[in-house]
Amino acid sequence: MDIENNLPKTFDPKAAEDKWYAKWLEEKCFKPRPGKKKETFTVLMPPPNVTGKLHMGHALDATTQDALIRYKRMKGYETLWIPGTDHAGISTQAVVEKLIWKQEKKTRHDLGRDEFLRRVWEWREQYGSEIINQQKKMGVSCDWDYSTFTLDEIPNKAVKRFFVMLFNEGLIYQSDYIVNWDPILQSAISDAEVEHKDVKGHFFFVRYKVKEDPNRELIIATTRPETMFADTAVAVNPNDERFKDLIGMTAIVPICNREVPIIGDEHVDIEKGTGCLKVTPGHDFNDFEIGKRHDLPIINILNKDGTFNTSAPEIEGLKPKDARAEVERVLIELGALIEKKDHLHPVGHGQRSDEIVEPMVSKQWFLNTTALSETAVQSVESGEMSFFPKGWENTYFAWLRNPKDWCISRQLWWGHQIPVFYCRHCNAKWATEETPDHCPECRDTDIFQDPDVLDTWFSSGLWPLSTLGWPDEEAMQTKGFDKFYPNATLITGFDIIFFWVARMMMMGTKVTGKVPFRHTYIHAIVRDKQGRKMSKSLGNGIDPLDMVGQYGADAMRFTLAAGSGYNRDLNLDPERIEGYRNFVNKLWNAFRFVYPFLDKATDELPVKSEWHLHDKWILAELNDVARKMNEALDVYRFDDASAEIYAFVYDKFCSWYIELSKNILYGEDERAKVIRATMLRYCFKKIVTLLHPIVPFITEEIWSYLETDGSLIAVQDYVEFDLGLENDEVRNLMNKFIDVTTGVRNIRSSVNLRPKDEIDVRLFSDDKKLAKFIYESRHFMKDLANVKSGTIRNKQSARPKKSASFATSHTEIFIPLEGLIDISEQVNRIKKEIEKTQNELKKVEAKLNNQNFMGNAPEEVRAEVHTKATLFQEKLTSLDQILETFM
Repeated sequence: MDIENNLPKTFDPKAAEDKWYAKWLEEKCFKPRPGKKKETFTVLMPPPNVTGKLHMGHALDATTQDALIRYKRMKGYETLWIPGTDHAGISTQAVVEKLIWKQEKKTRHDLGRDEFLRRVWEWREQYGSEIINQQKKMGVSCDWDYSTFTLDEIPNKAVKRFFVMLFNEGLIYQSDYIVNWDPILQSAISDAEVEHKDVKGHFFFVRYKVKEDPNRELIIATTRPETMFADTAVAVNPNDERFKDLIGMTAIVPICNREVPIIGDEHVDIEKGTGCLKVTPGHDFNDFEIGKRHDLPIINILNKDGTFNTSAPEIEGLKPKDARAEVERVLIELGALIEKKDHLHPVGHGQRSDEIVEPMVSKQWFLNTTALSETAVQSVESGEMSFFPKGWENTYFAWLRNPKDWCISRQLWWGHQIPVFYCRHCNAKWATEETPDHCPECRDTDIFQDPDVLDTWFSSGLWPLSTLGWPDEEAMQTKGFDKFYPNATLITGFDIIFFWVARMMMMGTKVTGKVPFRHTYIHAIVRDKQGRKMSKSLGNGIDPLDMVGQYGADAMRFTLAAGSGYNRDLNLDPERIEGYRNFVNKLWNAFRFVYPFLDKATDELPVKSEWHLHDKWILAELNDVARKMNEALDVYRFDDASAEIYAFVYDKFCSWYIELSKNILYGEDERAKVIRATMLRYCFKKIVTLLHPIVPFITEEIWSYLETDGSLIAVQDYVEFDLGLENDEVRNLMNKFIDVTTGVRNIRSSVNLRPKDEIDVRLFSDDKKLAKFIYESRHFMKDLANVKSGTIRNKQSARPKKSASFATSHTEIFIPLEGLIDISEQVNRIKKEIEKTQNELKKVEAKLNNQNFMGNAPEEVRAEVHTKATLFQEKLTSLDQILETFM
């Protein structure tokens, strides 16, 4: 048949990507289907923000999750990968607000809540699916029928059900409490959403007078003198001999001249600073706790936009930086500023706005995490849920063993509005899943809903439940809640262990009594090639879709998989993507060479008695790769799995087996051609099957030529380890044959022999089985290294004179050079190698003679040093013998 014409010369990634993704969807390959394992395997996609554009973090998520779900699908599990998007309260509202202001010069308040939310939904309908389409370009095999948006009807029901349940249990409560206030977002944000950055500031040393004793004064060191307008006490340590007699007296706050009590509190560090602390309960977390202990009043001096209010009249309307400068000027004028020192200190910034957050007391909703966190900790301690790598459980424990109540309310409009209602007539307050039309207490209809919305992570925390229909019983049955919950594996980055993993664990176990997933694999964070975080300011971001367009999705995916194991960071250089594109092309070109011969191949392997030693070797090597890849993928070592198949394809299959096959394929022995063509087809089927989870497009393309029955590789069985293909003896012999042939090639290269120069080879080895193997494979060595003739003898035999040589651990290789090259040049090369080896031996001997080193080094290190010394000594002996042959 005319095979050459229907196989393209080059692999076209884009054409393959479009063709096969459409085919997979058409054939419903991503739908759950019962398999031989009789088990389910569910993976949940971390929902990207609806405002998002695919970045390298998403691409790594997509690659590792898709590789895992494709692997498990091929292993015979009933797999389900659930996709979705997050409404991203803060960022989505900000995007739409900016758009409206740009187009209409109106704020959300000008529009009103209902109209503004209509505009956001309109924007979401227009742009919200962009990131989904981008994910499809990466080849993700989700069941798109399960796709969920966090503001869909079911997630909305889930949020209300969970809130009302915990509200009625007293675990959700409202309180005036100090929170992180973001003046740009004009909303409270959680501790986990605050990033601390070192900021150059100052310590201001300020004089506070003591009312009862004009001769006494307290020196306060503060980085924020502008907050003194909210001071309601001065604290000293009750055990501090310098100040304990002042406890109960009154201090006078400068500028505002407020009289405040001097209190004793052990929070004050006697050794730190001046020993005196201004207490500002309204704008400092530690001071807030001191204020509660001493029943101090709270003064708020900030507006929601971060400017100072009328409680600080001297700096009213100013931002903190300008206010600080003004307070400094007034303190100097009053003679109250003693000293100002430079000071570098960590300051909290909003993760999304990058603005300095202000501690501020406001009425917020909180979730008491103490009881929930205990269960979440126990679930990991007992092994019910396990982290990969295990070390990340320490990050998880750090937060959950010292939980703080979670501030769940946000002063936004876009999101899940808090399901709490108030009656203006009788002041009743209640939580309900339904929208009421009257007060349950007094029956009055003058009621209103709490205007705040819930933290986005509240709905995200219920994601494993709501995506499978909870709490709607009909939806749960349709989506298979009882079958697919708990999920099998969660894959995510370490930066959201606090935000998301811990909260899903708390909320999932609270609702069902079961962990939401059994494994959590924490992948690396993608950084640039210098190890820096990718950011707009550095201009070092790499657009994954640009890389897909340039190199293909398979190359992009293989790069990310090859760098994703148990590492913390993945430093990405576009040149690596280009390198793996070359690997994809290598696979295609190898298949293109083999393809014209496959019409001779049979469907079944020939009987073992017909297998050539090369066949036994390649099948044993491929079988070992299958074992290692299965083991690696089972524990999320995508890097190890990638390395195994990459090395096999390059170093074993293409470089040796295909090369060793050429003479057979072009030879006259028709039966040998059939056997080798069958073996090549078999190997290619196994190779692309092993590779498919990582590089799905080229493998599906090659499969379509290997199998013309219309079957898809996406739903084939994965390659399993086969005990019957093990053959350590042949692997050992063949790999030694490769060592020898490589040694011959290296000698040819080192003495600059031309490819057409035929050579004689003299081999010396005491391995009789190897000698027999090499003899039987002699014609292959002729093809691979242009060997005209040769002999193989034991190592006691005399070595030929004036020969170039190479020594492996098992065989010495000599090529007589007289008449081929300049002998004196070769002598100089050997002498340099002897000198180099002698220097290496001296270093090792120095360690052996160092009693301190040998006495303290671990046993394995000492053994390694002894082994190196022996090897270097043996190499020197061989080199001396080789040199002798030239003298």
